[in-house]
Amino acid sequence: MTRPDAGGAARARCAPGRRRPRLPFGPSSGFTIAEVLVAILITSIVAGVIYASYRGALRIIYASQEDMEQTTMARLMLDRISGDFSCAFLRGGKEYLVFVGDDGGDAPGADSVTFIAATHLRSERDARESVLSEVAYSLDPEGYLLRREDPSLDEDPFSGGETRAIGEGVAGFDLEYLGDGGWVASWDSRVDDSLPRAVRVTLTMATGREGGGEAGEEAVRLSTFRTETSIPLGGSWEEEEEPTPTPAPGTTLTPTPRPD
Repeated sequence: MTRPDAGGAARARCAPGRRRPRLPFGPSSGFTIAEVLVAILITSIVAGVIYASYRGALRIIYASQEDMEQTTMARLMLDRISGDFSCAFLRGGKEYLVFVGDDGGDAPGADSVTFIAATHLRSERDARESVLSEVAYSLDPEGYLLRREDPSLDEDPFSGGETRAIGEGVAGFDLEYLGDGGWVASWDSRVDDSLPRAVRVTLTMATGREGGGEAGEEAVRLSTFRTETSIPLGGSWEEEEEPTPTPAPGTTLTPTPRPD
């Protein structure tokens, strides 16, 4: 009976020409510290580039939205002002009917104007109210453009009524008036009983931008919007004499009173 050769089997398993199979994960297949650090560095750079691009795109979107809102608000304000100016009314000899535009003087962009406009809407259909009203525009120090309207004409056209803000973010409000000699910075109908032929309105709108100023302060971006409005009744008011009609033989004429 032959005994099994245990030593031969052991020698076969430990032969120098035969290697153990390598496992997919083991001490010899791991990453070194240098490789891990390089991978983290590359990932950080890529993430930083993506974040910077994303933030830049957001800034562009927000800036475009602010510009659109600013432009829309400026157009609405200019339309409202132009509508009032185009209906300016004046009649000579009536002290409470005025058109007075004051220049801002030392405070540029802070002009104001008070005039009579035929733009008042009656509160009720049969209300005994005139279409004429006192209208005034001025700029608030906080950047609000104020409009005052008083439908009750009285001896003091520079006070009374209700004041409302029709826009915000206004950094400048400039008015120029076209007379016989060209454009002027102020106007007073109490001097020569006349309306300007046209009014030039310039609005300067302010928009903040982050990081543009010193020490992280917001930088202010200014945009200018301008329009010119003609006044149909512009020019000097002259009391015209009504022609005297020739009555037919045997009849008399009753003159029609001129409306005030």
